[in-house]
Amino acid sequence: MSAEPIAAADSGEADPHRGVKVYKTYKIRYFGLFSIVLLNIATGFVWLSYSSVATYAEDYLNCGSDTVNMTSIIYFICYVLMAPVSGWMFEKYGIKKSLIFGGVIQVIGSWLRYFADFIDSSPGHGGRRIALTLVGQVIASGAQPYFLGVVPKYAAVWFSENGRTTATMLGSVSNAFAAALAQLIIPVITTSGDTMSTTVLVCAILSTVAIIPAFFIQERPPTPPSASAEEALKETIEEPFWVLLKKVLVNTQFLMLMIVFGSFVAVFNSVTSLISQFTEPFGYSTDEAGYMGAAMVVAGLIGAGIAGPVIDKTKQYKSLIKTLVPITALSIVAFVFAVRRGDMGGIMAVSVIMGLSAFAVLPAALEMAVEMTYPVTPASSASILWAFGQLMGVIFLLILGKLQDDHLSATKNINPPLIFMAVWCVLVVIPVFMINSPYKRMEYEKQSRANDQLAYDQSTAVQVEEDKTYGLEESKA
Repeated sequence: MSAEPIAAADSGEADPHRGVKVYKTYKIRYFGLFSIVLLNIATGFVWLSYSSVATYAEDYLNCGSDTVNMTSIIYFICYVLMAPVSGWMFEKYGIKKSLIFGGVIQVIGSWLRYFADFIDSSPGHGGRRIALTLVGQVIASGAQPYFLGVVPKYAAVWFSENGRTTATMLGSVSNAFAAALAQLIIPVITTSGDTMSTTVLVCAILSTVAIIPAFFIQERPPTPPSASAEEALKETIEEPFWVLLKKVLVNTQFLMLMIVFGSFVAVFNSVTSLISQFTEPFGYSTDEAGYMGAAMVVAGLIGAGIAGPVIDKTKQYKSLIKTLVPITALSIVAFVFAVRRGDMGGIMAVSVIMGLSAFAVLPAALEMAVEMTYPVTPASSASILWAFGQLMGVIFLLILGKLQDDHLSATKNINPPLIFMAVWCVLVVIPVFMINSPYKRMEYEKQSRANDQLAYDQSTAVQVEEDKTYGLEESKA
């Protein structure tokens, strides 16, 4: 009698009739994923409230461009500081409580920024409005690690191995999608310094609405969707989060992936924040710069949307990373030559290619990090990757700001910040081809399925022998 393949059923526990484990996914998992996406969209709008309309923000706050830029840089700095805290909370208090905590501090920070509108910002009095605005921005920015860092962990415990990468893709790119929306919508809402308060109010309302679904998500599935999820959901005493971080940071393969991931996150953050400064010397307006950024993000969403299901089906994380990272690096090199006066079409074309390749790498890198560090929890690897990416973003912004030379760009067609990014990304291609880590989580799940199949075969054999024995005894009787 041949054994049947083990199929998904309604429970992750042993089937009393067959002695094997079966797994199931639940439709409610999409509601939790929707909650995470909504929180990420809200944080994107809060992040870019001021920097996406820098001129009007300067009038509203009665400050210089450096202060407005600081409202964006604060997000990167606070991410680095709060990422370990959020990772610890995911393991200590669970997904739901951590998301609610992140949503609450975002709401508090957003409304503090709006309350600053009631403070006089006229010359000689503007410091108090700026102070309260920055306090609110700092508090709100502390929420971002909770929404980005949770994505691989949520995917790991709620989705099967055939859907994890797509779930990670949706949750991870939602922040970039929010950045594109913010750059398109905020300039429409904000038409002058006087209307800046309306923008801040809209962001506060959006943050408040975004937290509501988090109160209704389930902490954990009734039964696990996979063998690795079952292991992660066990009520056991886990290693302290700091011990897990140490394990991650001594993994050479992970460190190489971290350099690649952090570099491309930094490039995206830099282009998103400074694209108007890169293109202004060549005669492009703020609106046109916004179109370039939006083209990159929209193309990126399409690329990630294609890559997620493909990776779920093929499980070829390394192949995708080794193919698309060099393409992304070449597109950034092409961007150096595309940014010229009167070549809007060329810039848009390169932006699309850059977005298609770079965003597709994002979910693959996050899932690859989980695979190469398993059984370390996904929250640990994700927190480290995102924190390093934000740290690199701060460093890039500081360096690129110093390298920016409008006169040199306008007269010699030389853009030092873009050249720096291109050279860096070409160098980063080198460690990509040194990544050869096995897929540890998938190997564990494969072994688990083999063990389950063996248990099924053995139980079937025993049952056949019992039936034969029982039949023999009946005939003797």
